[in-house]
Amino acid sequence: MATAEIITIGTELLLGAIADTNAQYLAKTLNKEGFDVFRVTTVGDNGTRIAQVIKEALQRSDLVITTGGLGPTIDDPTREAVAQACGVQLVFRKDLWKQIEQRFREFGRTPTENNKRQAYLPETATGIENNVGTAPAFYITHNSSLLCCLPGVPSEMHFLMENEIIPLIKRSFRTEAVLITTVVHTIGIGESQIDQLIGHLEKLENPTVGLAAHAGSVDIRISAKAKDRQTAAELISPILEEINNLIGQSVFGYDNTTLVDAVYEGLVQKGFGQVSFNEQNLPFLSSFFMDLIMKIHTGYAENNSKNQYNKIEQRVLTINTAVKDVKKAKELTVTVEDEKTKTTESYKFLNSPDDFEEWVINRTMGLIFKHINQKG
Repeated sequence: MATAEIITIGTELLLGAIADTNAQYLAKTLNKEGFDVFRVTTVGDNGTRIAQVIKEALQRSDLVITTGGLGPTIDDPTREAVAQACGVQLVFRKDLWKQIEQRFREFGRTPTENNKRQAYLPETATGIENNVGTAPAFYITHNSSLLCCLPGVPSEMHFLMENEIIPLIKRSFRTEAVLITTVVHTIGIGESQIDQLIGHLEKLENPTVGLAAHAGSVDIRISAKAKDRQTAAELISPILEEINNLIGQSVFGYDNTTLVDAVYEGLVQKGFGQVSFNEQNLPFLSSFFMDLIMKIHTGYAENNSKNQYNKIEQRVLTINTAVKDVKKAKELTVTVEDEKTKTTESYKFLNSPDDFEEWVINRTMGLIFKHINQKG
């Protein structure tokens, strides 16, 4: 399986000023294309450090992709760093400069003198025209490794990756395996408890099984490598079945399913037409749960006749939430009441999470999900 590394460039990333969504996108895309992504590095706008990181990556990996540092200013040193890492000179490309001038004309602007910096590339590199921006991308082969350098603007990077880089790497590499991943979403069960139940699965090599804890929920990731997607899916299937047998009552969905989706489906199946929320000291809950309420009423309006809607509407679910000490978040109480069956259950949790709002939302949504799936 071909190996890949991702290098994201920009001091703003190291300062935490922006989120590194480029690395996430590239990792997903490369895994989908059958590459084994085993390292992601972030480096600031320092040419010497960028050159060192690139040089090391090219010694380890078959494919290296960088994002950022291709602008026209002094603090955009990726071109110079690549030339240094590969031991070549920068050369001016008239064809790239013409492309840059044309892009500026299309934008109704005039390029400045420093934009010419973007037309310089390492002498053995191949330029890639950027049809959605002004910064050309490029790629270069060095010691049998392929290095692709893309702009840091996400929309430009996505466009170039999908239209230029993926076709390029498909021509350049014969990926002998694919990697697919299934994510199991759980609620109401802790990471340590899950580990106790499925710890033996986490020792597997193919598929691999890993846990990712979030505020109030835990994801279980199952990844398998194989010669094709069907074979990989067959490797995942028995592991998924075992996980469902062990903790199925805590599973609310898979992959792209959200808690809102899961709760909505449960409410529809159980015939709830109205949901009301009463929160004490938790003003953020109202705006969040409006998404669920709108989904419920929109769904019923689209999928049910008036008579059916009126019949379903008679069943009401009321959720009461309260926190005794908001600043310390010491105690969360959630009461779930089915006004038709007069069934009421209360739950209390003691915790002091850092991401308090997400924790309360997930806890409350999880309790609704469990309640409507356990009670008829």
